[in-house]
Parts: sequence; structure tokens; C-alpha cells
Amino acid sequence: MKFTFSASPNFRQKQSTTRMMLELTIALLVVYAFSLFYYSSEYGSAYVTQALILMATSLIVTFVCEIAWALFKKENIKKYITSSFGWITAIILTLMCPIDTKPYALGIATFFAIFAGRILFGGFGQNIFNPAAVGFAVIFASFAGAKVADVATEATPVTLMANDYNWLTLNDTMINTLMNKVGGLWNLFTGWYPGALGETCTALLLVIGVVLIIRRIIDWRVPVIYLGTILVMTSALAMFSGMSDWYWYPLFHLCSGGVVFGAVFMLTDPVTTPTTRIGKCLFALGAGIITVLIRVLANAPEGCMYSILIMNMLTPAIEQAFTGKQTTLQKKGYITLAVLSVFGLATMYLANMKIVPAEPKKPEKPKTVILNMDDEYVNSLNATLDSTVENGDGTTTYTVTAEGYAAKEGPNMPDYNHPFDPNVFEIVIDADGKTIVSVNPTVIKDTEYIGDKIKNEKYLNQFVGKDISTLNEVEKNDVVSGATFSVKSSMRALLEVKKALGY
Repeated sequence: MKFTFSASPNFRQKQSTTRMMLELTIALLVVYAFSLFYYSSEYGSAYVTQALILMATSLIVTFVCEIAWALFKKENIKKYITSSFGWITAIILTLMCPIDTKPYALGIATFFAIFAGRILFGGFGQNIFNPAAVGFAVIFASFAGAKVADVATEATPVTLMANDYNWLTLNDTMINTLMNKVGGLWNLFTGWYPGALGETCTALLLVIGVVLIIRRIIDWRVPVIYLGTILVMTSALAMFSGMSDWYWYPLFHLCSGGVVFGAVFMLTDPVTTPTTRIGKCLFALGAGIITVLIRVLANAPEGCMYSILIMNMLTPAIEQAFTGKQTTLQKKGYITLAVLSVFGLATMYLANMKIVPAEPKKPEKPKTVILNMDDEYVNSLNATLDSTVENGDGTTTYTVTAEGYAAKEGPNMPDYNHPFDPNVFEIVIDADGKTIVSVNPTVIKDTEYIGDKIKNEKYLNQFVGKDISTLNEVEKNDVVSGATFSVKSSMRALLEVKKALGY
């Protein structure tokens, strides 16, 4: 009978597993602290509260699951919890989630991560899949729309790249537009943009990764080969496609999404990854190739999580193939790495022929909408002529108060602390009593940033020189898009002046 032996992953480690998990926890909390600082600085305390609620939810669900399982197995609760390190999974899963994730969605995902991803396999050290990746897969597949409405941010860089640019654009103007939207590569590197709670600051994650490598908490081969694979493959794709100034493209892949976070905190998991050095290299190389393929071919915002789960399935096969005397298997390992590397580059060449680069969208011609003064809603609005002032140049200024959306619908709307007052207009008529000199909305009480669109000169200039006696329709052009009810309020004000002049 032939026996094969391999050293335990902790065989040469001087520090205990508990010590390693403690240092890993501290590293994760440093990332979390940066996230709290960013959202506090950019969005305010409500976002910090949301981040704290998410973390608390995941931790509570984790401890409840583990306490319940310890009771079921009749084990010492304190000993079980302190030896299972479930809080590591909870923190990682929380940091993988966007700030606007609903707590109940994270709670359900945490249950699956802890119970289905760890406990059912026998607990810490026996699980096949990375439990945090299992939990995030649940959110990604089942709760993608579970967002907190009042905690919202703009689109993330990976979402922009996937949805607007198809992960590949050759047009310099579009590249500059993309970089302007995300604040440039430096903004991505420093993490000053919205995204998953712990996946944005590449600079911080790299520093923490180096510290963990020096402290021998993680193996340097995994993050270096994983990130290097992504760098080489995306550089190759950029060059194959003929992209000018292509250097930004691989850097965008590295600095956006969760690849650096995954490289430091997830692919280095000693439980779900191979234990041999060659095995770790193959694992990282395969994960890097799959990440890029999922991004550019499936046009998915994120491929890191799925690449980890796929490679977790292949870990037993890698272990079986490369367990034994490492010196004997070294040549076999190098050949496998070389073949897999060539395969990765070949996929980029084929991907270049399949991917359709994003092209500038032709601007749509704005639709012109004509609103008539006979409109039922216009005539349902109340309006009063407050004053008539004759000016020294022969013109007359009519001050009119007319209901808008806030005043008309205000009693039926949630209380947003505005008084639901009507809008006020000053309408100047020439000495002939017919020609409109100007229309000026002086007070707009409708929804902020929407109703006040009617102050735009492009909208107001259409009235200048018009005969109010025959005026019966208004052009609702693109500058007042979304301000339909405020436009109708201005029409009601003009109608009131028209009636006062006897037309």
C-alpha cells in the first residue's frame, strides 16, 4: 500500500490559529473603519448608521446560528464560538455588500453562509466552499433588488463599465468620459467612490495584504499570482483590441470591484484552498482567468466571487494531483502552470473577436411636447392676480399666484417639511396690452431641483414677443423634463393674466 504525506498548512507557523484569526479580524476592521470614514465624509451619518446596522445584523445572525448549533450538539457554547471563528465570515460578507443592501437580505445570506456554507460540512476547517462567497452568491442571485430606498449612491465603476461600456471601449472620448465619471484612476486606487463596503480602497487593501504576508497570516503566492493574472490578461485583451493608451484598462480592472479584497481575504482562506505551494499557484491562476472571463464575456459586474466558488470545487482535484513529494512534482506543476497561462492568453485573443466594443451613443433628439391651456389639470389649479403695476416704460407687470404640484397635491403627499405654498410669477405685458415682454417665476414651491427647472431661459424665452390674446399652447421642451406640473402652473398664471386683459 502506498501512502502520501503532506504537511499541515499550519505546520511551520509559530503563531496559533487563534492568533492568526485575531490578526485577520483586526485587518478586516481596519477596512471597515475606512468605509465608515468615507461614507461619513461623503454622505453623512445616516449612511454610517446603515453600515453599522448591516454589520450588527450579520454578526447577530452568525452568533445565533452557532449558539443554536452548539446547543443542538450539547457542546460548550463559549468554546464552540471561540473556536469556530464565525465572525470572520460575518465581517467579510458584510464588507462584500453595497451600503444600500437591506438588512434582512444580509441576514438571510449570513444564515446560508454559516449554516449551509460551514455548519452542514462539519464546521470550521471542514467546509468545501468559502462561506462568505456562498452568502454573497445568495444576495447576488436572490436579493439583487433588496435596496434601502433612502440610502442610495450613484452607479459603481464596475456597474458603469459593464452596463455602459460592455467592458471594452476603444473610443478615446468614451474612455475620458468614463474616467471623469469615476474620478480617475487615483480616485479608484484610494477608494474614494461608492461600492461594496470593504472592496473600494485598493491602496489600503494592498498595504494590509503586505502586512499579513509579512506576519505570515496569508501566503504571498495567492494574491500575487491572482492579481498578476488579471493584470496580464486584461493588458493582453487591451492590446489585442488595439486600444490606444491601454495601460488604464488593466489598472481599472484591478482597482474596481472586489478583486484586491478577494485576493487578500478570500482566496487566501487555508480551509477551502489547496495546501501545497504548487496547488496554491494553480488555484490563484485559475481564479484570475475565470474572474476576467466572467467580467468580459458574461458582462457581469463582478466575477471574483464566482471564480472563488468554481475553484473551491476544483480544490480536491488539485490536492490529489499535487500531493506528495514537492520536489518530484515540481516539473509537473510548472508544466501545468505554463499550459494554463497559455490557455488564459488564448481566451483573451478569442474574447477580443467576440466582444463588441462600446460605441458612442447617438444623442436622441429631444421630443417636443405641446401643452394646451384648455388642459383639464391647468384649469383645476387656483390662481389669483395679486397686483398690477404700470412701469415707466409703458409696460405693465402682473404678479400672479398660481397653484403648482406642491400646493395642489401637497395635502396628499408625505410631509417633507415644506408649506405646500403656491408658485408666484411676474408677467410683463407691453404697452399695446397684448405682447408678452417676459415671464419670470419669482417663487417656486414645487419639488426642489425639478419644479425650478421652469426658470430656465430656454423655456421662458418662448413666451417673449408672443401675443397673449392668442396664446393657447406652451412647448414643454427638454430643459423642463420632469417638471410637467410646474409648467402647467406657469400656464395657469398666463391664463389668469389673459383673463384679466379680457381675452
